[in-house]
Amino acid sequence: MTQAKKKPKEKAAVKAKRKRTRLSPEVRRKQILEAALAEFSAMGFAATSISRIAGRVGISKANVYVHFSSKDQIFETLLQSLSSVGKSQGSWSRIQEARDVSEFIDNLIDVTYEALTPEALAIMRLLISEGHRIPDVLAKWHEANLQGRAERQAAIDEQVAAGRMKANPLTEHFEFAMTPVVYAAVAKLTFGDAAAEEVERIKDTHRKLLRQLL
Repeated sequence: MTQAKKKPKEKAAVKAKRKRTRLSPEVRRKQILEAALAEFSAMGFAATSISRIAGRVGISKANVYVHFSSKDQIFETLLQSLSSVGKSQGSWSRIQEARDVSEFIDNLIDVTYEALTPEALAIMRLLISEGHRIPDVLAKWHEANLQGRAERQAAIDEQVAAGRMKANPLTEHFEFAMTPVVYAAVAKLTFGDAAAEEVERIKDTHRKLLRQLL
């Protein structure tokens, strides 16, 4: 007896299956983090399960555990991504390679405000609403954030030491100079796209103030 011919739909399914390629660990991790952020934002940390995250990605729970040991670790990784916002090698080089203080300020402002992406804002909202549920993870994130502040302060101290910036209370505690970014983030979190013009005004005023004070 000859084998029955496969129907066109069956042939297409078999062909698609053969062409399916294995995703790299980096791509899969990114998918898991994006799915987790969506689930955390919609359901809250407590109500989100590894099963829900896996289902959103379209993989098994076991596959999620290949990349992350727990839901807490996924949450911690999201917070770490928030700490590294604006600190990629390209962004940091763009700031540090400025030829003068004016360009340094321009690059710093542009990189910082560009980092207020929808993903970053979603993580901030999650941090505010759910951070108290996992104090150990939050404490680790806070420690990493303090390290980031120290690195930014070191960059300013270098500018002062080189004589490119004048020493003043603002350069001694530079995080204070970046508080308008928090105001802009809150405006975006609260009003969404309706705050776009207000955020641009904040950004422009922030740039002008730093030029006057530094």
